[in-house]
Amino acid sequence: MTTTLPLLLASASPRRRQLLSLLGLPYTMGVSPIDEEAVQERYNGPITGLAQWLAEHKALGTLTLAEADNHLVITADTTVLLYGEALGKPRDKAHARELLLALRGCWHHVVTGVAVSRSSDGKPEIYSASCATPVLMRPYSEEEIAAYIATGDPLDKAGAYGIQHPEFQLTERINGCYLNVVGLPLCTLVNLLARFEIRPAGEGREGAGCRWSTRCKVQQGEAE
Repeated sequence: MTTTLPLLLASASPRRRQLLSLLGLPYTMGVSPIDEEAVQERYNGPITGLAQWLAEHKALGTLTLAEADNHLVITADTTVLLYGEALGKPRDKAHARELLLALRGCWHHVVTGVAVSRSSDGKPEIYSASCATPVLMRPYSEEEIAAYIATGDPLDKAGAYGIQHPEFQLTERINGCYLNVVGLPLCTLVNLLARFEIRPAGEGREGAGCRWSTRCKVQQGEAE
């Protein structure tokens, strides 16, 4: 039996909204009411599990909203991990420069946690998972960092960069899911939606590899 619950994407990210649209499923938009920084301070598990934990807590917060009634809620959180530490969004331009310098020429991991949830008999029903992608930054110059920061693009992104920026390609290669680095791994989401008997309206692109992006593929070489 297929559920008739409509989708609610609880995210302020225009990138996640664009990616969800690729599935061809109708949805409405909202924002989780939780204080992410306050919630994150309570986390004491392994750093690789932080994104999934935050996605689950965003779900719990969103399910308390009136607009979540009789909806299937999608929440997500992306963390950038370097040497075992999470790099958050930059506080300002100076902090963005500091983060980009730290990442330059290095492997790091981008982890996105995704949760799909609903209220069932007054209790939250949540399924969640995470996707991790090793990313190698190229040895970009100080001038490139300054020019990129001047665009304003890094200021609302974990790790101070967006892999999808059309002009400033700061990454050298990735080993895995490209859409995960953008902020919403669609294959992970599709698997979670299937728990509620929801399938994409379209099947994505034809051929081998990821159905949703030609850039989702494992490159040769190991992440350090």
